Amino acid sequence: MSSSISRRINSAIESLQKNDYESSFVHLFPAIDKTAKKRRPRDGVGKRIKEFLRDEEVLISSIATHNAFKNIVVDGIDFPTAMYKFGRTSIAHEGELDERLKINEKGELKIGQTWELPTGYIVGMIISVVVAPENQGEDMDNDLGINLFDKQFKINDSWGKRDIIREHISSMFKDPNLFD
Repeated sequence: MSSSISRRINSAIESLQKNDYESSFVHLFPAIDKTAKKRRPRDGVGKRIKEFLRDEEVLISSIATHNAFKNIVVDGIDFPTAMYKFGRTSIAHEGELDERLKINEKGELKIGQTWELPTGYIVGMIISVVVAPENQGEDMDNDLGINLFDKQFKINDSWGKRDIIREHISSMFKDPNLFD
């Protein structure tokens, strides 16, 4: 079943393929919010988006950097807060990414006054939405694939199947408790 989530994910991927990171986020954040609302229907938008990103931080960072990060706090700001404040809120209210959030194609991760993240973070957030159990049954018109740690996954076969992706990543890290 195609819904706004799968349509937004498809548009986020198309924008990412064109190196249009701001547009990718414009499509990605509503998909994150709708998924987060399914997970935490009683929470307000800010809390549910940040909690979703906190839930998926290890998955996102491992896809983005091939290192697993969790609970990183720099100058009092953690990853979910930076994404919400500098990404989602800035896009929703200002129409653009905050200058404190930058995406680079060099694979570099620099966190300080500015959060400079590799493009893999967008990929990681896209995958976190696709594999969220709440999105079981979604599909896209395009049957795109993604290569995660030398294994190809079809996106349409991965909707809602977080455990399969987590097991694969855990095996690559040789850590069965990676997501605990």
